[in-house]
Amino acid sequence: MKAMGGLGLGAGPMPGMDSGELDFLPMMQNMMQSLLSKDVLYPSLKEISEKYPDWLDTNQSKISKTQYENYTTQNQFMIKICQEFEKESDTDSEEVKKKRFEHIMELMQKMQDCGQPPSEIVGEMAPGLEFDSQGNPKLPGTAEQCSIS
Repeated sequence: MKAMGGLGLGAGPMPGMDSGELDFLPMMQNMMQSLLSKDVLYPSLKEISEKYPDWLDTNQSKISKTQYENYTTQNQFMIKICQEFEKESDTDSEEVKKKRFEHIMELMQKMQDCGQPPSEIVGEMAPGLEFDSQGNPKLPGTAEQCSIS
């Protein structure tokens, strides 16, 4: 799971880790799988991907060619992720589920590499939610200097 390598959630222990830290890895992997599950991600991604084409048509002349291409690519990744989620079946084997999760992680990373979706689309989904300059949500009561990169 290349995408999780930076989190220390790939195969094998990271150098310098003791056994207590190794026990923590499966829990983190399960948490990531829960956060990236169909129940959590699919509804939002589906909604954004459905709004994107109209937004792109309306705003193509207002944004740079690079931004337009980035947003178009990002929408294509969202559509691919939704298609992967739509393939899920209760009868899928653990191996199929694992491969699908790894593929979704890869697609999510590529989607994130394109930056944040337009605030007009995301803002409609979560009115009042603000984002910082890196596109991370600003949570009420958190210090400005605290961020996760």
